[in-house]
Amino acid sequence: MVEQILLAMGVMLLVAKLLGELVERVGVASLVGEIAAGMILGPVLGWVVIGDFLQGFLTFGVIFLLFIAGLEVKFEEIKKYTYRASFLAAAGGLISFLFGFIVGMVFFNSMLIAMAIGTVMISTSNGALFLLLMRSGEFDSRTGKMIIAITIADDIVGILALSFFNMYVHQAIALSQMFIIFLVSIGFYVVVLEFGAKKIGKFLDKINMFRDEQVLFAVPIAIAFILAYVTNNLGLSVATGAFLAGMAMSNSQFAEPIITQKVNVMAKGFLVPLFYASIGTLLIFANLNVMLVVAIMIAALLGKLIGCGLFSWFIGASRDEMKLIGVSMMPRGDENIVILQIVLLLGVITTAVYTSLVFAIVTTTIIAPILIKLVYRKR
Repeated sequence: MVEQILLAMGVMLLVAKLLGELVERVGVASLVGEIAAGMILGPVLGWVVIGDFLQGFLTFGVIFLLFIAGLEVKFEEIKKYTYRASFLAAAGGLISFLFGFIVGMVFFNSMLIAMAIGTVMISTSNGALFLLLMRSGEFDSRTGKMIIAITIADDIVGILALSFFNMYVHQAIALSQMFIIFLVSIGFYVVVLEFGAKKIGKFLDKINMFRDEQVLFAVPIAIAFILAYVTNNLGLSVATGAFLAGMAMSNSQFAEPIITQKVNVMAKGFLVPLFYASIGTLLIFANLNVMLVVAIMIAALLGKLIGCGLFSWFIGASRDEMKLIGVSMMPRGDENIVILQIVLLLGVITTAVYTSLVFAIVTTTIIAPILIKLVYRKR
């Protein structure tokens, strides 16, 4: 068992980094090559099968990636986008749900399955989105900060939609409970970013008394893990907690010179490539409904392009900004797969439908970097 895990990790890491470097040299984000590596090693050749242990271990890649992204975002710089971002997150989520719902009705003529597909399509993948912004050089731009604010609001929209769907299936969640979930989520964001950031900053200043500089790697990562645990239990996913932890530390004097550099080595050299390769291994070609995959993929891409990109015209975005916002919000990923697994456990969809949805979700992660590259060629 241990030998198989070690061999799988070694082969996946090697192939993912090589293919990632190869596609990056031709102008495509490396995550495309890393996902392709997983596809080749998993469903194509059958050399690697992601088990429960390895899948859980690779979740660390998400935490490290979003922690780094959070370190590069200062909350004070995006606060002014709160209302506009909430509007676009709601619009993008609603249109994505409607498109997914239509696909479900056309293919299955089932209200329940249609609602399930729509619910899965609502959220944008934080990891893929932040990586897109970092690769495109727009992470620190005005539009980039707007997109980050949108995806923060997008998390809330996604969890509320999942709660509503669960209530619809089992009638186990009352509207009052949904409202409580919403208030708890909003409150957590405010507490961490408004008050927690000051306390964490002072804490990091104090631990600088230790002679071992590695403490400034261990303690921030420990805080990120704890917040990831808390947000996961709130229903906001581990990705949200890791990102908020990074944002809370972004004003620290140690953020850029020490913390970011140390975390980058572990994440980008080891965990993140393995994470994206593991996504590729999830693709199963058996029982694949190609027409359904294409329809869901188009619905997912158009939902965000219209709901976030086109609707950003109402908040004064330029044509280039509209394209960047729309394309950046397109990729679905780990959060959507988690929601999809919950839907599967509810018994709403079959494994064949699940497989098609996973394939469509991963395909949006591959297509989005290509689309954003095309957008930049036209600018």
